[in-house]
Amino acid sequence: MNMGNRNMFGIKTILSIFVLVSSVSYAEDFSTPLLKADWMYENGPSFCQLKQEIPTYGMAEFMHQSGELLRFSIRENRNKSEIVRASLVADTAPWIHQSVPKKDHLVYLDLLIDIQNYPRLSVYGDSAETMLDALAKGMFPTFSYIRASVAGLLPETRVAVSSVNFLSKYQKFIDCRKDFLPFGLKTVLEKSYYFKSGSKVLNASANRQLKDTVKYLKEVSGSRVLIVSDTSIAGKRDKNWFLSRANVILANLIKQGIAKNRISIKSGVVSSSIDNKLIRLSVFGPDSLKTIYYRKGNTQLTQLEMQRLDVMVRYANEFLPNAQLLIKSHTDSKGKRATNL
Repeated sequence: MNMGNRNMFGIKTILSIFVLVSSVSYAEDFSTPLLKADWMYENGPSFCQLKQEIPTYGMAEFMHQSGELLRFSIRENRNKSEIVRASLVADTAPWIHQSVPKKDHLVYLDLLIDIQNYPRLSVYGDSAETMLDALAKGMFPTFSYIRASVAGLLPETRVAVSSVNFLSKYQKFIDCRKDFLPFGLKTVLEKSYYFKSGSKVLNASANRQLKDTVKYLKEVSGSRVLIVSDTSIAGKRDKNWFLSRANVILANLIKQGIAKNRISIKSGVVSSSIDNKLIRLSVFGPDSLKTIYYRKGNTQLTQLEMQRLDVMVRYANEFLPNAQLLIKSHTDSKGKRATNL
């Protein structure tokens, strides 16, 4: 198996797709009985969810979070031996015997999701959208997978997700997704605005970034901007520089036609928001990071000062990759001269 990227839920591992052969015996088949099949719909400020409970197995789920890809997954409510092979196809309903062409979809094994650590099999993006369409047409998306034990590979497990009563909740799910940010757009818009030391002038790159943000604000009803500091770790030292630069961004947005009541400025540490239509713009300047303090009579950096140095390194790497850092120091007049030196 190859290791994939980390997603917001934990580790995501790509599972190899396998082709079924006639000699494989099915260990277990799971699906929701016809008369009990139902779908549950939930939504929030930044997510839409459709779920179906699969008796004696667990849950099937569509999850769409603003700015992310649609995910379709199944999850068994117990820990069992490791899953080593998996595939997903859109199958016909059990009462239809007509065969249709089937395409295997790339399946991921999502690990470390929560405290229970029950693994989840998932498909993302286009594959998840295909399964959504398949259910709307009355088909049954079916996950097939094989586990491994010390004795070798175990027989196959099949989990079919029922399309019965799907359409009754499907329209709500569609309506919920309409106002969400497209995949990756929030990441594109929520960038840091770098200022040179002692400067309050937006550079050409920052002005281009602001134009993209203005375009989004004008096209999406109810969207807003929050201007925050990337150097808030510096505390009070950061406030004055941050506010003066934030007001430059505010004035630029207003000049381009964005109403002032859609723009907020907050100094200090600001926690992230799940608000789908709130775009965070971060101010990043080195001025408040330049001075590093030591405890009296001590040559060890405090944890806070180490964090400030980390932010300074990020500034240097991202904004001034070819610049040099000049380190100077001094002490007060207390103590022995030799010690101070």
